[in-house]
Amino acid sequence: MNKRTLGCLTEEHLMLFGMITQWFARHEVLVHQIMGIVSRSDATSMKLLTNGLSFNVKRDALFNLLRHRAVPLDRIDQVRRYLEILNTFTPLRSDIAHSGWIEAKSANSAQPAWLSHGPVAAIKAVHDIDEHAKTFIEDYQDQVTYTLDELNEIVDNLEVNYTRFRAYVTEIWPASGSDDT
Repeated sequence: MNKRTLGCLTEEHLMLFGMITQWFARHEVLVHQIMGIVSRSDATSMKLLTNGLSFNVKRDALFNLLRHRAVPLDRIDQVRRYLEILNTFTPLRSDIAHSGWIEAKSANSAQPAWLSHGPVAAIKAVHDIDEHAKTFIEDYQDQVTYTLDELNEIVDNLEVNYTRFRAYVTEIWPASGSDDT
């Protein structure tokens, strides 16, 4: 691999960022599969239908669909549990896709560059106008600083969750197939 540099990001950072993005994509395929089965369509049609939507909006669409079909509540709850980890890491995935990264204050860690451009007060909301907006956390900068070990752990957690979620989808909705690679 060419040894180009992206500031503080190493090849390992970039590999882990790619893996995080790919695990999100694989979870999304399962969401499309469930949507296709429940709506008596197919995963490809669901992908095309939701193509421009964020993951959170796709997740909401899935739950709206499940809520209006004869899907047992325990199945809906199980799907919600599998998708919860993605809710936790969506801000990280968004920062991977939409932010430059800089070296953080703590050793061997990186953070999105947008945190360093302006006063901390700039991140604190003046008005609460969006029920889905993140609440301000005083030590937010520390919350979005990642070491390589932490990124590796996130990748491991996403992989384990995906493997279990895929097994669950295949068991409960066998018509979903395995076109997720």
